This record gives sequence, structure tokens and C-alpha cells, in this order.
Amino acid sequence: MGFWVGNWLHDPPSKEYDSTGKRAIIKHLCFGPVETQTWYESVDGQHYCELHILEGLQAGDVFLDRISKAKMLEAIITEIDLCKRHGEAELAAAFQAEKDRIEK
Repeated sequence: MGFWVGNWLHDPPSKEYDSTGKRAIIKHLCFGPVETQTWYESVDGQHYCELHILEGLQAGDVFLDRISKAKMLEAIITEIDLCKRHGEAELAAAFQAEKDRIEK
């Protein structure tokens, strides 16, 4: 289960790849306006950050950036720190496991 910080829901990493070959590592969902931010790994080991705007003037827009391993690790470290500040030790451990896996 995720946790809330302001308007953003922070979800745990996915365990499996979806039908499009993506496995979400960091998932944020905002309510107001509705949008998602997802940092994911593709089946070929590449890392991406995707912003999907679902509401408002830019509804339907999707922004996708391929990111380096270092940028993915930076995002995971930020998420670990946020989990710790909000008392989400179990989620911090899940993100730490992702970090350890990527660093290998």
C-alpha cells in the first residue's frame, strides 16, 4: 500500500512487467489536477521517466524521457528518504531492494 504526501499518492514498486514491457519502480499519482509520474524499467533494462497528464488544459499529454542508471538511482534514493521521513519503513526497504538490484 502506498502513502500520501500532499496531493500525491506514492505507490510501491511493481513486481512484474506489464503487457507493454514496463515495470514501474516509482509511481506517483496526483489528484488535483489528475496526473501520473512513473519511473520505470523496460524489459531491455533501460530506464524511463513518464509524466501523463489526465486532466486540465494538457489532458492526454504524455512526456517520456529515457534516463540514465544514475538518474534512476537518484530518484530511488529520494523516494527512500521520503519513505523514511513519513514512517514507511516497509516501503523504504522495497525501494532499497530496487536500488541494490540496479547497482549490481
